[in-house]
Amino acid sequence: MAYISVKVRTKDLKPGQILAEDVRDTHGRVLVFQGAVLTPNLIVGLRIREYIDSVKIFIPVEEAPEGLVKPEQAGISIPGGIQPKLGRFFRNARKMHEIKPETIKELSEDVKPIIDEIFETRPAIMDSLQLISSHDDHTHDHSWMVMLLSLSILRMAELKNVFHPGKQDKVDIALGALLHDVGKTKVPLEILNKPGKLDPDEWKIMKKHPDYGYAMVRSTENLMPVAKAIVAHHHRFIDGTGYSPEGLPVLEKLPTLVRIVTIADIYEAIVSDRPYHVAALPYHAIKIIDQGAGTKFDERFIGCLREMVAPFPTGSFLFFRKGVIGKVEAVDALEKELPFIEIIASLTKETEDLVGREFRLGESLNDMPKEEDIVLGAYSPVNLATKIKSAMGIGSGSDVLFEPGTEFALTSLPEWERIMKEHFDFLFESESEERVR
Repeated sequence: MAYISVKVRTKDLKPGQILAEDVRDTHGRVLVFQGAVLTPNLIVGLRIREYIDSVKIFIPVEEAPEGLVKPEQAGISIPGGIQPKLGRFFRNARKMHEIKPETIKELSEDVKPIIDEIFETRPAIMDSLQLISSHDDHTHDHSWMVMLLSLSILRMAELKNVFHPGKQDKVDIALGALLHDVGKTKVPLEILNKPGKLDPDEWKIMKKHPDYGYAMVRSTENLMPVAKAIVAHHHRFIDGTGYSPEGLPVLEKLPTLVRIVTIADIYEAIVSDRPYHVAALPYHAIKIIDQGAGTKFDERFIGCLREMVAPFPTGSFLFFRKGVIGKVEAVDALEKELPFIEIIASLTKETEDLVGREFRLGESLNDMPKEEDIVLGAYSPVNLATKIKSAMGIGSGSDVLFEPGTEFALTSLPEWERIMKEHFDFLFESESEERVR
């Protein structure tokens, strides 16, 4: 399916549309990256900025949006229908005992345009990964994102002279990533979709999905061995720990493509909403993966991933020590780890005077939060409140996030008053402790 880039007035934007170019503020700072999928919150954020009256989005050639200003042919072609097709494949896989060669042939043809898009230019798809937020928990959506991440890490590795993939490597990692969790189609849905922690027996069943997946691809003649290795070993780490199908020897050295997919798989799971957890920001996902650098994960490819993603996506929310809540207002494309933040609320008396102030992370301002003060992050105040409640439940009370004796008081910007009162009321004993700045 061919796509074009068109300019559309902000008042006519709709959720689900994809930005065709970066949106910048009056200082040239990136507010939203090219490739971002528009959400209701993002659209509101664009509309309230008077200097932004239109933006460019990608649309299929046959569609014409309301408010069209000026169509421009974009020099890209994105394959249409592969995600729905992938969804159908995973639904049908519940009835399959093995993956047929014709299925692999069809998937190979489907992924080639995506591979070309990522490797022939510095593609929009790769830029869009800088704003990966939350996705639903369907196996086929996770597999789709793991494929895009894996290919993009491979491309970044090529650009950084870390690894030089051949043509077959690109196809193998794409197919291996798409199929890495196919074994989950043999896991009962009540286990896959369980909202809480799995019990030992359920976890034992879940850990069998590489066995089930490998059994489905083992005899597929036109699927290369390294793609099969991805299905079998994507939960095996470079130090030999983790798990693989029973009966398969533990590899002395994990293949490069398996190492990449392992990182992509874990990263995508962390930054996505799941039945058992709320999506984390890329910042926290990278920190978690960094803990296994050199032992669990190949450091070279962690570095590639870090260059691809924005740690603090525009529109995300940060919770700092002492009860400060900030919203990421803008990200500089050249220094994306140093976002511009507005403090929209405070949960304690100590920090109530900071509400309404703006700062850039990394600035040497004595009274403003620092990177080391970041405790939690989320894509909405609702999810942030959920995470705070969860963290406070881990210990013996609020001392997990707040110092003993903290005096709670809700102070917020007027536009955030209703949301803050609605979702953070669990911290306050009475209305008298809440006020709006």
